[in-house]
Amino acid sequence: MIELNKVYNEDCVSFMEKLDDSSISLMICDPPYGIAKKKPLKGKSHGNIQTLSEDWDIFDSKEKYLEFSRQWISESKRILKESGSILVYGTRESIFDMKSLLDETGMKFIDMITWVKRDAPPNVSRRGYAHSTEFILWYCNGDKDWTFNHDDLKKYNNGKQMRNYWDIQRSMTKDERTSHKTQKKIELGNIIVEAHSNKGELVYIPFAGSGTEIESCIKLGRQWIATETKQEYIDEIIVPRINKLWIKNK
Repeated sequence: MIELNKVYNEDCVSFMEKLDDSSISLMICDPPYGIAKKKPLKGKSHGNIQTLSEDWDIFDSKEKYLEFSRQWISESKRILKESGSILVYGTRESIFDMKSLLDETGMKFIDMITWVKRDAPPNVSRRGYAHSTEFILWYCNGDKDWTFNHDDLKKYNNGKQMRNYWDIQRSMTKDERTSHKTQKKIELGNIIVEAHSNKGELVYIPFAGSGTEIESCIKLGRQWIATETKQEYIDEIIVPRINKLWIKNK
């Protein structure tokens, strides 16, 4: 029996196998991008630069990364309702792999959102453009009737129709920032949850990370379940974040 509104210290694939068919209204997926490096980069002007080196983002080969990604994406189709949506984050490289794997499932491609970060860090190698964007793919499990709360989103865009180009700074306030290396902004979670689900519906977050999407679900009145393989993220980041939110809302 799966308890709602709880984060589980489990691999998302094995956890999804326990979920009923067509039981999830929305999945928000911020998976490993496969870009972490065990050794620091050598910058031309700043010496060695430590990049993302978390073990959960390191794969032995591109084939291993694709195998892992295919597993969780394939299982996603089974647990999503026919009208359910899945939104998947990616970089300028990984997003193409994600799209190919999502297409394999037969789910319907709806849109790709571009998140531009004007305050992104510089390119330390100085051999290309500074990476200032991430992308979000939106797929629906069926051909029609997906949820999109058009009018509710206008408050995020000064009363105007929401675009698929989100200009949201990368930096966070001291109150929001956690120790997680790839934490997403709460504004992103709020928009996705409000756009693609309704109050009371069940949202699944397979890669809970810092708990951003969990916070959005709580604030916006959605049921949720989440998985995270790193127990320390749950104990040191997610649970305190949830508890702080609940205390604040009392």
